Amino acid sequence: MAALDNAALCTAMWRAHGLGVERVDGCAACSGTPPRFYPHLVTVDPKIDPQVQLHAIAKRTARASEAFFVKDSYRALALDGLGFEPLFDARWIHRPAGLAAGRTRLSWRPIMDAEELGAWEAAWSGRAGEPPLFLPAFLTSPGIRMLAARADGAIVAGCIVTETGAVAGLSNVFGDTSEVISATTMTVPGRDLVGYESGDALAAALEAGFRTVGDLAIWKRP
Repeated sequence: MAALDNAALCTAMWRAHGLGVERVDGCAACSGTPPRFYPHLVTVDPKIDPQVQLHAIAKRTARASEAFFVKDSYRALALDGLGFEPLFDARWIHRPAGLAAGRTRLSWRPIMDAEELGAWEAAWSGRAGEPPLFLPAFLTSPGIRMLAARADGAIVAGCIVTETGAVAGLSNVFGDTSEVISATTMTVPGRDLVGYESGDALAAALEAGFRTVGDLAIWKRP
């Protein structure tokens, strides 16, 4: 469920940038060059033979004239044989709906317009002057909400929440993790939370009640 929810986030981002989505051999693939930080292809079906998926990826990379990124959602592909290099590994995480969350201390509400969206992205990235990654079309994607917390008028914490089936995905977290989880739990009551993290962010999620449920890998072919 975590992998499918995250794939829905990727496809929403592709579509917000005016790109098509193709589904073939247990993969979701972007029809063009995806926005930065997003892959060209995501595996979404663990029942498909990895060799079939490797063949599909090989065909796509043969046509690519740029660096090509794959999110191996089940860490099942030996992509080094196709000239890929591992970027990083991460863990899928899950937090049951029944697990208690603390009260929020900040004022939380969804991002509603382009101006708020720009402020959210600047707070999330910590950088200014780059071309926008999150476009207004992303705000109208079905099942997606961007949350922001404000203090003294400035955005100090936030996340993206994706609702897919029985779960809600939590991603792009910044600010106090426990505060973000409390706000998300109130936004989507009764839903398990899922996502993926690595490093310090993974440690913070585990401390906040998540548990690991699987592995994934991000690959790059230069």
